[in-house]
Amino acid sequence: MTDIDLISASLDVYSARVGDMTPHFYRHFFEIDPTAASLMEYSDEPMRGRMLASVLELFMSDEHLETGGYLDWELDNHLRAYGATPAMYECFFESLLNTLAEGLGDEWTDDWRQTWQDRVSRIMTRVKAIESRAP
Repeated sequence: MTDIDLISASLDVYSARVGDMTPHFYRHFFEIDPTAASLMEYSDEPMRGRMLASVLELFMSDEHLETGGYLDWELDNHLRAYGATPAMYECFFESLLNTLAEGLGDEWTDDWRQTWQDRVSRIMTRVKAIESRAP
């Protein structure tokens, strides 16, 4: 199985077991990073769901992670225009992994955990590269 297959399988099992991850994810995220909660207070639940869906798309495509791809555009926008920080991204991804682990319980395999962590590392490398270019 490819990384994308493993990620997809974990999301399928999560969805079947728990349903929508959005409220669980944002509860974790805002507990870990209250600054993010205040930054996102303007957003309603449907907007937060779309934002999370966009992030999950990054985990489902290698193309988006390439230099100059969709991820770089999004990061440039969020880091410069909205005041997001690399630390917020770290909390975001920590929250995502916590949400998956909590929801999947004993079905959260080492392969899934490692695959997600590898993707997070790849994305955080891009976050730090974009952030280092900021004026």
